[in-house]
Amino acid sequence: MTSYGYRLFTFQVFRGFKRTPLDLADCKGEQYQEIAEALLKALSIGTAIGDPTEDSQAEVEALGAFGKPALRVEEVRVVDNTIRATVWAGKFGSHEKAIGDAAGGDTDIKDKAASNLFRIIFAFPEEGETGILAVEAIGRSCPVSQVTRWMSKKSRDEATQENGEGAWWRLSVTPLADENRLAEMIREGQAQTLVLVRHATTAGRTRSVKDIEITASLAVSSRMDKAVKVVQGWYQRNRHTEGNGEAGVTNEQGARQLAAIVGPQIADMELDDGWVQIEDPDGQVKRVKPTQMTDVFTYRLSEDQPPVTPRFYAAVRETAVALQPAAKVGIDWPVS
Repeated sequence: MTSYGYRLFTFQVFRGFKRTPLDLADCKGEQYQEIAEALLKALSIGTAIGDPTEDSQAEVEALGAFGKPALRVEEVRVVDNTIRATVWAGKFGSHEKAIGDAAGGDTDIKDKAASNLFRIIFAFPEEGETGILAVEAIGRSCPVSQVTRWMSKKSRDEATQENGEGAWWRLSVTPLADENRLAEMIREGQAQTLVLVRHATTAGRTRSVKDIEITASLAVSSRMDKAVKVVQGWYQRNRHTEGNGEAGVTNEQGARQLAAIVGPQIADMELDDGWVQIEDPDGQVKRVKPTQMTDVFTYRLSEDQPPVTPRFYAAVRETAVALQPAAKVGIDWPVS
């Protein structure tokens, strides 16, 4: 059974490899909304194959497309301060044949990229450095990396073609966290275990290896509620320290907090890593720890059939509006 949903991200734009994000309304005198629209339309011409790196492109040219990801933008339209697009994303050689409902109706697709159509939405603030990106998820697939990296690559290529040293725009995305949803996922039983790890250095002191790994059930006594409080504490601390130079919670500190939930005999074992293990409804196992908390959120909308676009947009808008204050993002989303 295939599930349909979406994931949310904040995005920022940088000039080339610089580290200071730009005001989205002023990228060297131009709004990034206009730049992004042009980049997406440019990606509708032909198919982007492989990863957008020089090494990957050379490999595609030398060895062909087999086994490489593929991306093509299907449609781009602007609605007020949003860009809404659909993209085909898949992988060459992932399927051998498309079979018909009768003999003789089959098609060999070994040299094709079997793809799904995904909807994406860029939402822009009136001013500021941070926007919100929504990307459809189908089962375990969500082509956010393909879309954003190819947009950056296309921008760089176009700048190089112009005069060799033109300005280009690098898009950076960060999963948008949801403290309440995370707690809900743990309490609903999607989190079953705590995993605690201690590392040791090899005899030659050349690398660190896993020395001990302990798995503890969350179904015991009050561990579930305690785990929720610990994880919420990580989120709140990291959100408080974000951007002000203070240190957030480290994985080692998080491991000690989780170990204390299990018991004093575990807490004294000098563990240096640990996480709450979550299995989503699609069977994908994910880790939640202080430095890895935001890649677990997929908001499910339907099973087997993709939701109609008005429902998809309305759900994205509702979720994003609720999360914006905590993320310090101000976007006036169109009603429809």
